[in-house]
Amino acid sequence: MNKDKLKNAIKGALYGVAVGDALGAPLEFMSADQIKRRHGLVTEMIGGGWLSVKPGEITDDTQMTLAVAEGIVANPGNPIEEVGTRFIEWMRSGPKDIGGTCSASISRAASIAAGRTSNKNPSAGDRPTEDDWYRASKDTAIRNGNRSGGNGALMRTVYPGLFYQRELEAVEVATAIAQMTHWDDESNEACELYTDMIHLLTEAVYKQSEARSRIIDETLQGTKYQIDRLRHEKGDPEPTGYVVDSMECALAAFYSTNSFEDAIVEAANMGGDADTIAAITGGLAGAYFGYDTIPERWTKELAPEVKERLDRLTEAALANRTMEQRRD
Repeated sequence: MNKDKLKNAIKGALYGVAVGDALGAPLEFMSADQIKRRHGLVTEMIGGGWLSVKPGEITDDTQMTLAVAEGIVANPGNPIEEVGTRFIEWMRSGPKDIGGTCSASISRAASIAAGRTSNKNPSAGDRPTEDDWYRASKDTAIRNGNRSGGNGALMRTVYPGLFYQRELEAVEVATAIAQMTHWDDESNEACELYTDMIHLLTEAVYKQSEARSRIIDETLQGTKYQIDRLRHEKGDPEPTGYVVDSMECALAAFYSTNSFEDAIVEAANMGGDADTIAAITGGLAGAYFGYDTIPERWTKELAPEVKERLDRLTEAALANRTMEQRRD
């Protein structure tokens, strides 16, 4: 594999999540018609919206993606506790936005660990174990009536498919991290398929339209997201926070366009859960088209600290993906 091409794909996917998130954030919870009437076609980092974001400001989609990625780098073989520590630190920092399922599961995991510490084992500290996270996630699903099928796990899932050399390991890690907050079969399925696609897109040597078609078609074959099924059996996808809807919207935006910019603009202007849908789309489009196709006018709006973290995580993923080649 060409190392420069791989780096371009990895960096493209990471930055794709961030710029998709930032472009879509001001449009969240608006309908496509409302966006059109108020803004026309949004192609720039306008800022505003219900969160009053600044142009280029990221939200929980990118913030949790960074937490996942940095946790994986800290302990690639068993990242759950490292990722979890970062989730808790992030939640306690007072983010502008945090999804209900994520908030409930993170709070519950921290509470379980704190209770164990005070009652039995002071040496354990208040860091939740892997079992604590899964217990918390299951508790959240029970308490919300088994409605943990939101897109809060999918939105942060890009890094396992970029970091791990083996596709199966990437999928297993992505699913394990998804289940820390979302104990739901549909969420698991979407995260598994997304990770598969990210990994395969970054592995692809020839980035041509037929390669993209083959990768997507083969990955989605036999699932509810099968492209032919989406085209012929459904109307326009609904840009809601339900994980199935979000995945369908991202696939539609990615599959129906021929550039990174067009894919993200298409996704963000659907409205609804616009930041998350554009972030999910950005991961796919960035992995396929590459970082060098992302408009500079978008990347320059991201905060320097965010770009520094994205660059560092790009290098970590590249080093891990090419380690086996160096040994050979």
